[in-house]
Amino acid sequence: MTDSVPFWRRVELEDSSSGWIAKKFIIPDEGPTSPETDLVLEVHFVDVGQGDGIWIHTPDDGIDGNGEFEGLNIVIDGGLDSSDHNNAMLHYLRDQAHHLAVLDALIVTHPHIDHYRGAEGLTRHFQVEQYIDPGMPVNKAGYNAFIASFSQPDHHVKSTLRGQDILGPLDWGEELEVEILHSWVGTNDGMGSDEGTRINNSSIVIRLRFGDQTFLFMGDAEGKSRTDSPSQPKYAEKVLLEAGADLDATILKIAHHGSETSSTTPFIEAVTPDVVVVQSGRKCYSGRHIPDMSTLERYCDSNADTVFLRTDHGDEAFHDHRSSINGDHVVIRTDGLSLEIEGQQTTCATLPTAAPMPQC
Repeated sequence: MTDSVPFWRRVELEDSSSGWIAKKFIIPDEGPTSPETDLVLEVHFVDVGQGDGIWIHTPDDGIDGNGEFEGLNIVIDGGLDSSDHNNAMLHYLRDQAHHLAVLDALIVTHPHIDHYRGAEGLTRHFQVEQYIDPGMPVNKAGYNAFIASFSQPDHHVKSTLRGQDILGPLDWGEELEVEILHSWVGTNDGMGSDEGTRINNSSIVIRLRFGDQTFLFMGDAEGKSRTDSPSQPKYAEKVLLEAGADLDATILKIAHHGSETSSTTPFIEAVTPDVVVVQSGRKCYSGRHIPDMSTLERYCDSNADTVFLRTDHGDEAFHDHRSSINGDHVVIRTDGLSLEIEGQQTTCATLPTAAPMPQC
């Protein structure tokens, strides 16, 4: 067991294998690493079954403390299960690091269990420099117990940032432009008539730009009810559009696992993504599994060259959404110019014309 350390670095070994190691354990043999090496942003969309789990590793120049290219580790959401045995996000990160390695930021986009429960497990095994959430007050015993647990000795959260004050830019290094575009702002007005919808629309929405490549992380922020027309945005999407937020993005982490309640036509036209990432599992919503094909088809109507990357491939073999984890992670790397993608890709030409899994 090692002490906590500030950053991780990818290393190449003599046998051509690679892995991650804490910077403090690296002994340079010829002085500092050149600033031109390893300047790659990595975004890992982890297959956590039903839920979101994202690990971001920012570019690393090997020079510590200069405010840029620091190789930070940020997690957005953690999936459904907090137990050490079943926490897919914990297993994924443990394969990359070690007990009490540092997470520079842990962001829970909103208080639904398929986003915060796995994050709860991470706070027991990693040192969290900063925890961020929308600060929406909810009558949910599990979530409130999670927040209260930060004061317990088996949790490792150093600071918290919750509520209205989180809107605005985040400092993840001078090479990145990072901004929280939306969150709960102290009122539920216009965010839906039922609690579940209001909680979804409290979601933290983050835009991250590195060079020519931009990511938009939508949490579960919605744009309509299931039966509404996709041409008239409501809820969080309406707020973003009316605020004039810069939504243009190369890569979109689609909201609410690709539900029909997301992705109105005006929103899609504002984002114009080339790549749409869907994090979903086997959970039944209103008699069907998500993503809804009608939602994905709206992206194709806007751009016939849209590429879809999904963490639910092959999940029809599972009968329980808690077990629908088969390792189809999506990893996107970029040097700010081009994209390198790992994960099964679907195009508009190969998009199923019906739901890819049986109705439930």
